Amino acid sequence: MQLFWLEMKKIFSWKLILLVVLVNVLMFKLMIEFELEYFPNGRPAGDLFKIEQEIIPKYGAQMDEAEFLDFKVTYEKKVALADVYLANDPQAIAVGMNTYEAFRNFDYNDQKKKEYHDQLFHYSEEDFPWELQSYEWFIDNFEHKENSLFVTIREASGGQKIRFEQLLNEGKYSIYSDTVTYNFKNYKTSLAIVIFLSIAILISPIFLRDKKANIVPLQYSAKSGRNIYRTKWLAGVVSTVFITSILLTFYMSLYSTNNTSSHFDLPLYSFGWFYQWYDITFLQYIIISVIVIFVLSILLGILTMAISTIVPNTIVLIAVQIVVMFSMIAGGAYVLVKELMNMMYAQAFVPTMFALFTIGVFVFMRFVWKREMRRDIL
Repeated sequence: MQLFWLEMKKIFSWKLILLVVLVNVLMFKLMIEFELEYFPNGRPAGDLFKIEQEIIPKYGAQMDEAEFLDFKVTYEKKVALADVYLANDPQAIAVGMNTYEAFRNFDYNDQKKKEYHDQLFHYSEEDFPWELQSYEWFIDNFEHKENSLFVTIREASGGQKIRFEQLLNEGKYSIYSDTVTYNFKNYKTSLAIVIFLSIAILISPIFLRDKKANIVPLQYSAKSGRNIYRTKWLAGVVSTVFITSILLTFYMSLYSTNNTSSHFDLPLYSFGWFYQWYDITFLQYIIISVIVIFVLSILLGILTMAISTIVPNTIVLIAVQIVVMFSMIAGGAYVLVKELMNMMYAQAFVPTMFALFTIGVFVFMRFVWKREMRRDIL
């Protein structure tokens, strides 16, 4: 046990901890901060999100016709307020846009009307142009929800077509925007990259450190013998679990500040733009995503220890880890994590890639273990 804690102390040396902190601060500024500070990102995303937070408790995942009529009543009340504003704005009267209907359907070739329209949209403090545009998006989306699926079915084939037909037959339509899901997909991808880099920094030197000091033969000739190697592996796995858990807890706590809990109970099919293979809720999707990042991080820790065992020096380690990190970011973060259930890939693609990666890591680990247990210490 004393040896185990000694190895843990080596892994979490102040120099490596400082490097991990610096990398996390840098990556936070480059990749993660934007998804927190600028969520929802501009307009109309902010207006869509605000409306969704208001209507989800009222209507749930789907609107029926009565709820849709109620939604339109709310929209018409806001149009009436916009009419009052425009009817009392001298500029609107001067250009003949003293009603919201005239404002909404203005002649783009009329320069004065165009200038007033753009000024009210982009340079005034009035919210109604963006807000009403967002309400109209929901209305249009609801009125054409079936047509959208018909078009998608016509262009799909195989399992994707079957899935779209299932959604249509069961009346499962996407009536909300992808503002929340798109943000989380980007956030969890960046989170995975940060954790992968942190693990690579902490775990990479675990065996190479002793090899460079030329003390491996002394370790293996000691009374505890090859158990030292096993203890190092145990310390490496525990350290990987620990740092992954800490970072996941920290960054997911930061994600909670985006206040997306209003969307947690919505099934994934109710969000627009990106169709998913499974009918799970957004909260379940978050939990599964966190689990996938956790498992991939453990596999990366195991792979990193195996690599650290066989590389001869630091230069080779860095070269190999660059290739590994590129693969983990391109394949792990941007495919297995980001597009976890996305129908842009075949249904079996992501699970198959995940299984192959897991098998490959354990086969490589077994090869390295056998090689090390038979290693000649002379």
